[in-house]
Amino acid sequence: MFRLSRKPVVTVFVRHAGSCKFAEDESYPRCDCAKWLRWSLNGRQHRIAAHTRTWGLAEEKAQELQRRLDAGESGSAATPAAAQPTIAALAATFMMRKLSEGISPATERKLRYHLDGFEKFMAARSKFFPADITATDAVEFKASWVTWKSSVTRQKAQQNIRGFVRFACRGDRRQEILDAFGKIKASRADSERLEPKPFTEAELEKLLAQVPVTFPDAVKAARITALIHCMVSTGLAIRDTVQLEIKSLHGGQLRIKRQKTEKAVTQRLDPALHRELLAVTNGNPKYVFWNGTSLGESATGLWQADLRNLMEDAGLWIKGNLSHRFRDTAVDFWLGAGCSMTEIAALLGDTVTVVEKHYANLASKRMEDRLAKLPVRSW
Repeated sequence: MFRLSRKPVVTVFVRHAGSCKFAEDESYPRCDCAKWLRWSLNGRQHRIAAHTRTWGLAEEKAQELQRRLDAGESGSAATPAAAQPTIAALAATFMMRKLSEGISPATERKLRYHLDGFEKFMAARSKFFPADITATDAVEFKASWVTWKSSVTRQKAQQNIRGFVRFACRGDRRQEILDAFGKIKASRADSERLEPKPFTEAELEKLLAQVPVTFPDAVKAARITALIHCMVSTGLAIRDTVQLEIKSLHGGQLRIKRQKTEKAVTQRLDPALHRELLAVTNGNPKYVFWNGTSLGESATGLWQADLRNLMEDAGLWIKGNLSHRFRDTAVDFWLGAGCSMTEIAALLGDTVTVVEKHYANLASKRMEDRLAKLPVRSW
């Protein structure tokens, strides 16, 4: 039986706060609760936030959305809006795809924040579909980040939004929008903060001597010391160290797959370090430093807090640099021993490009030191 498709009609409704005395009437226009838009299409009901608490503004957005839906159904040259998912719906799908790729909880929080901000920014302009996004929107949305002090934060936001644009937009306009974002140059402060800051041997001795003072409990002190020894010796990231499995130490070698890059890492362990790591497991059958029951991110955060307390007590804490300094120290040691960037990348489980970019200055310093010690021919 042929069934006629009803024309979608956009209406405004109110999602009242629990304390609102008009909570029983979703059509009450004069309260200060959030206004939403609703319409039905092909048997499915759609709802999107109007991003306003004013009924009149919500009605204006409803009229704009109605116009777009009508244009889509009438067979105009424009892309049929009624056949498109909204920006909000696509953002949810994009988020699901990223979750299926196994992103970390921290990455998930940042991505949700960036996508939500972009969707609200577009909705405030009465733009609800990907076809509505323009290069001007990209420029002006990026301009709204001007108050963010960290250029790294802005770079990450831009990376996330550009990824969403690639996913949601089609045709030549997609590249125009991507190009409109341009580039974000790292600030001098961020560049200095991200420079590798390895510990000197004297600083390492001072830090390790502080361990039993900051942590009087002998078991805790032994585990903290083993963690530091492990990270300084292997260059492992804190997350990989905290979740290090005992089986990864089999035969006196370190064999893991990095969580961030999924690259395999194989290293020869010092026999004393190997014995030390096995001694601090506290009977855990699987992990060296983790109980395996708490969230990995939570466990890592607790270890980070301990390391910060230790560095502060030792007078060695630098804002913005914590456990990564142990990784820097390992690289500095390898460079001093004459290891190449290719070898160091393999030891770290990273790409040569990333290692060269991050440790170029450190390598240059080590090269200067070696050149200064070379014999000079005299006449």
